[in-house]
Amino acid sequence: MLLLRNYQSHEETMRILNRKYKIAQMKCKERKIKREIRKLSFPFRFTIQFNKFIVLLSIAAIVSYTVAAVFLQKYTMTELSPTLTTCVYAFFGTELIGLAGIKICDTRSAGQETDIHENNISFSLSEDEETLP
Repeated sequence: MLLLRNYQSHEETMRILNRKYKIAQMKCKERKIKREIRKLSFPFRFTIQFNKFIVLLSIAAIVSYTVAAVFLQKYTMTELSPTLTTCVYAFFGTELIGLAGIKICDTRSAGQETDIHENNISFSLSEDEETLP
């Protein structure tokens, strides 16, 4: 009795796998319908681009580090490591500068570069006015 195993035939295995596949398809359709219902229930959709999320995260990290450093220095009368402070500001500053550089390059490559001459006022002299020598 201990040596008997419950073997399944190929047909039984395929039947089980087909059943699992059908269940997975039904769950996928159900998720799509729920997603559509969620989209219809909100009048707006709040999405944030990845680079903007990184900028917000970097600014929040810099502000929170600064506040924590000020509070620690005020209440414990000890200064945080200058090396740590330099590294934190250098890392997040580099992130922000890198993202700004990427944004500038993308804007230029897309042809959305601002025209520096659009604010200049152009005028022409009338025929009875003299031209400057």
